[in-house]
Amino acid sequence: HRSADHQTSNVEIAALAAPRPMLLVSDGDDWTKNTPEVEYPYIQNIYALYGQKALVENVHLPDEGHDYGSSKRKGVYAFLAKHLGLSLENIQDEDGNIDESFITLLPNADLEVFNGEHPRPSYAIQGDEAAMQMLTSYSLKAKN
Repeated sequence: HRSADHQTSNVEIAALAAPRPMLLVSDGDDWTKNTPEVEYPYIQNIYALYGQKALVENVHLPDEGHDYGSSKRKGVYAFLAKHLGLSLENIQDEDGNIDESFITLLPNADLEVFNGEHPRPSYAIQGDEAAMQMLTSYSLKAKN
């Protein structure tokens, strides 16, 4: 991430969450393959500055790819339960494994904010180019 005025990286952006609890979920099939050896130790060091190194964790799945698969969700469930004081009891089977069989996946149409009944406002900004024009306009106004 760079411009004429700055340069940063995903790991630096992630470190801004310190010292709040953070879970890094990584896999072996994209840029996150380096997380256990590069990004995770870096962020641990940032958390250590706050005396909160234990609040950052990494679930690394080296034989998997980038998705929201069950193995990643299960890591997230445990992390959220731990840091939000939640019980996993109601979603665990008799062996203590997370059971998602009771979950109903909604169709995409049911998840949309805007539809025929609730149309997108005519003044809504749509697309990257329009967003950048708006941000540039506000930035120029702020400088003047």
